[in-house]
Amino acid sequence: MIQRIFNFSKTLKILFLSVFLVSCSIGTHLKTTEVRSFKGVVIPELSKEPILIEKISKNLIMNESRRAPLNLPLSLLNYEPTSYKVGNGDVLFIYVYGETERLSASLARGAAINPVFQKKVRDDGTIFYPNAGVIDVKGKSIEEIRLILTDRLSNVLNNPQVDVSVSEFNSQRIVVSGNFNTTGTIPITLNPVTLNEVIANANPFGSNGTFSNGDLTSLKLSRDGVTYDIDFEYLSRNSLIQNYIYLKDKDAIYLPDNSLTQVHVLGEANAPTSITLRRKNISLSHALATSQGLNQSTSRGKEVYIFRPKDFEGNPRIFKSNISSPTGYLLASEFLLQAEDIVFIGTAGVTSWSRFISQLLPFTNFINSAEDTDLITN
Repeated sequence: MIQRIFNFSKTLKILFLSVFLVSCSIGTHLKTTEVRSFKGVVIPELSKEPILIEKISKNLIMNESRRAPLNLPLSLLNYEPTSYKVGNGDVLFIYVYGETERLSASLARGAAINPVFQKKVRDDGTIFYPNAGVIDVKGKSIEEIRLILTDRLSNVLNNPQVDVSVSEFNSQRIVVSGNFNTTGTIPITLNPVTLNEVIANANPFGSNGTFSNGDLTSLKLSRDGVTYDIDFEYLSRNSLIQNYIYLKDKDAIYLPDNSLTQVHVLGEANAPTSITLRRKNISLSHALATSQGLNQSTSRGKEVYIFRPKDFEGNPRIFKSNISSPTGYLLASEFLLQAEDIVFIGTAGVTSWSRFISQLLPFTNFINSAEDTDLITN
């Protein structure tokens, strides 16, 4: 009898301890409402909260499509180019009809262009022109400079006819760098230039039959201290907005490489592989087909996991797909993977989950639990 009481007491203690540990793993801030059952995992290195294992369904796919950012840089459309403003380093060609020929003959006989007429804007933003003196030209348009010269020369010439143009554009530039075939600086000229024109001329599409290593889904445009992440590949296929984004002085365009834009297929695939993305997303069915499908001998279609290190809000997520039915295949064709997603094709039950975790993370002690439990949410 005493032994039975002791065993019963021991059982209660174990039960109480188990409940306490589960409660600690969930947290002490939770309310006693809105209880739902889930299969989840706690990975302290990635998230303070348990990561829900979400089953792929039509509703989940629809919700994900609504959450996806449009990635249309509408704020860049606010800039409208104005007439060109002269700056330091620009070279002006000044032509005064009649007077130019007289000065050319007297100062440099036979010279086609004389420095008297071709003036480089100095560091202080000024030029000197005979009979007009020192003129502050920085920040002024070509027409404004022409009018100033005409007014100054009227003191010594009768009704002077003046023409001003820019022979060298040196003061304003766009920087193009990264995985383009052509990189360097592009001068801002009298003709406004669009994002589409600059990208086309820099050629990010590869040459000689080889693909470029550039990631056009994440083009970087830096302007006024802000860097915009532009899915140029998507815009090129679906809109004309890139034709209306005008570039201005000090804009910097950078094309990163695609070394991190991959989807990884692990586990019981016929050919586990890493797939380099040419677009922002590919479907789960595309990834499975590229890895030559599930191994019919060792895989279990009900145990296909997708680990996403960061979603649009920066949170890790885990999805589960059932590829053992036609419905599962149809959903797989609509579920979109993104860069750095890991697809794991398991064998069965807890074994497949353990293998997934061991291949996903370098240290198995990241995992505190991987079992069905009740999560109480706020």
